[in-house]
Amino acid sequence: MNGYLYVASRDERYLKAACQSAESLLEFHPKAKITLFTEDRWDGTYDKTLFDNVFSCDDHVRAKLWALDKTPYDKTMYIDCDTYIQHEDIKRVFTFLKDNDIIFTRNRPYNAKITKLSDTEEMIYHCGVFVYKNNDLMRALMSNWFTQYCKQIEPDYDPSPYPDEVCKWDTFSMWYLLNKTMFGNSVQVGDFPWPDARWNFCMGQRPEELAGMDTVITHYTLDRVYKEKESFQLR
Repeated sequence: MNGYLYVASRDERYLKAACQSAESLLEFHPKAKITLFTEDRWDGTYDKTLFDNVFSCDDHVRAKLWALDKTPYDKTMYIDCDTYIQHEDIKRVFTFLKDNDIIFTRNRPYNAKITKLSDTEEMIYHCGVFVYKNNDLMRALMSNWFTQYCKQIEPDYDPSPYPDEVCKWDTFSMWYLLNKTMFGNSVQVGDFPWPDARWNFCMGQRPEELAGMDTVITHYTLDRVYKEKESFQLR
């Protein structure tokens, strides 16, 4: 069985956003299997019927990483909470894995805080939307993703020769695992079909990235929506 995974922790706004995203997913894929990880303290404040499973997590800043190896599905699409689904092609995402263990969309350097690590090293994968298999290798990768992130946010962690600012990004944790550990030789990594922007069209991306095709997932930034009161509205 394949399904979709959301993780909402730390800020109740993410739970609201996850519910809105799940509602939009069900509009275009009424038979979608959806799992939510969230905090027990919000029990009774949202519609659990949107989800096939609701599991508990704590308020860790990257509870999403902790949850990934606990997916109940054979193939999982992880979706950040601050998204909404806009097209029925969301049903097709599991067919894109093929021989890969995981597939990502790509970062856009013009629309990211940092991607370039050196003249020859770059964090190319966006870690807010991805599809992955549930096998021993991927469960190990996901578990290590959380461990690596926890390690790099410790005050005494030294990311040299990379800048200190990478420590707060889970994108760096994944890059490190795929480039500096044994996972780089064992995990088969692929891309979403072109144009990959339609599968994760982020706030601030250029419309031409869609190549005239319909957006499947729109990815806003919760803090920007609330703090800047942009015209980009929650559904």
